[in-house]
Amino acid sequence: RWMGGVDVHDQLCLQKFSLQTSTKFNKYYMSLFLGLVDLALVNAYISHKETARITGTTATTRGDWYCILQNQLLQLKPEDFDGAVATPPPLRQKRQRTPVRLTHQVEQSEDWVTVSGVQKRRQRSCKVCALLRTDRKKKSYATTFFCERCSLDNAKCWLCSKIRLTYKGEAKTCFAIWHDDFDCDQAIPATLGKRVVLRRPGKIPGMRKKTRRELQLHNGEADDEGSGNENDNAQRVQE
Repeated sequence: RWMGGVDVHDQLCLQKFSLQTSTKFNKYYMSLFLGLVDLALVNAYISHKETARITGTTATTRGDWYCILQNQLLQLKPEDFDGAVATPPPLRQKRQRTPVRLTHQVEQSEDWVTVSGVQKRRQRSCKVCALLRTDRKKKSYATTFFCERCSLDNAKCWLCSKIRLTYKGEAKTCFAIWHDDFDCDQAIPATLGKRVVLRRPGKIPGMRKKTRRELQLHNGEADDEGSGNENDNAQRVQE
């Protein structure tokens, strides 16, 4: 029923006096804002014409009405806004985020090993110590504590429970650094240049997975033995 009025309104917005169509922006919301300004101007002009019809006066043309409005806006002074109070934004109570460290608990491993006839807990390399160590030739601290919620099945996230490092000028445990500063592996600074890999224990107790360097050396020795056997066989054939 009222679709004709909507079409007329759109025609007025899209005519030559439109601010939205006369200016282009890279940001879509800037064009949207000018579209809302056009909407307000068209509604104001329609109200002006309706007032002129009711009072029996002659309505100003749209172009002249825009010029009058522009001149009135340019003549405004700071004192014209005295007494105008801006609507204060609604007060929102900021919810304090519960530190992740308070919802995670440090646990101690029950993996035992016998060393020189003495039973001790097996120690693993701390993930935070490995990230923050400055001398790569030195091994990181070993610990028997881990965070169960940050672990993946039997691949534990090993973290020191003692204060051994200073991070951002504050002495903290590796458990606190991991949860408060690193956000459980989600906010590790790129300057550290490493990613944390949670490794599962070896299938055979007391046996660890060989490093890439050890595998290369092992393969090199195997190749040397193979070439030596081939030379021996060749000598026997010649004899």
